[in-house]
Amino acid sequence: MTKIAWITDSMANFSQEEAARLGVDIVPIQLIVDGNGYSETNLSLEDLHRYMIDQKKEAKTSQPIFGDFIGRYERLKEEGYDCAIAVHCSNGLSSTAKNSKAAAEAADFKVYTIDSHAALEAQQELVRIGKAAEQEGKSVEEIVALLEAWRDKKNFFMIIGNMETMRRGGRVSSGEMFLANILNIKPIITLDETGKVIPFKKARSLKKAYAEMVGELERRHAENGVKDNRVFVQTALSPKMQDDFVALIESKLPGLEVVRTRFCPSIAVHAGFETVGVLWLDA
Repeated sequence: MTKIAWITDSMANFSQEEAARLGVDIVPIQLIVDGNGYSETNLSLEDLHRYMIDQKKEAKTSQPIFGDFIGRYERLKEEGYDCAIAVHCSNGLSSTAKNSKAAAEAADFKVYTIDSHAALEAQQELVRIGKAAEQEGKSVEEIVALLEAWRDKKNFFMIIGNMETMRRGGRVSSGEMFLANILNIKPIITLDETGKVIPFKKARSLKKAYAEMVGELERRHAENGVKDNRVFVQTALSPKMQDDFVALIESKLPGLEVVRTRFCPSIAVHAGFETVGVLWLDA
């Protein structure tokens, strides 16, 4: 029987407990704050907020350390694994998947690298689906094909909470930020089929932004269904926004289970702390 190792990165946002239960190895994204490097798994949202907002420090994200990637794959080879399946965040968000593949080649270890075309719970769900298929005795090739089919079923919408962080990251201009602020515009983003961030709509208030996202959830739920009847609603550090958004979902689609989660720090670096998102897989 093929001995398979499972790898993902910290943008999957697994808890340490679930990662250990599933037997998945987490490779951390790196955060650079005021020139200092931090592993994403060792930096809380609260600490990041203190650095970025209270202390006005610049922050950016970087892919996992390449040498650590190589060392991890060399270790797996020494431990007798035949191969690994690595489920990584979208290449539209980070070059982690490309670096994972290059590290595997450098370590001379067979790794099936899956670009999830997403992050967060969509990335988690692929790992869970893959692990379940492994338990059923499916081959590595069958598991990879299954994951590549499921990754096209992701849906993600998020309100940008802080245009200043987007401006610092070069994603919007100062003029766009100024207009958004004075007009109270709440930009909503989504992911295209390859996992690249693209604009969805611009709402003139938070209430209208919530309505736009729930309307899209209703439409897609009617067309495709929702895997396990479960949606994930994330926030960074805005529980009131999360509460209001969850209440609207529950009023419109009472049959859905809504799981409240938090964004990983790397998402907050780019989108801000006053934000909320919704994610699910089609059935």
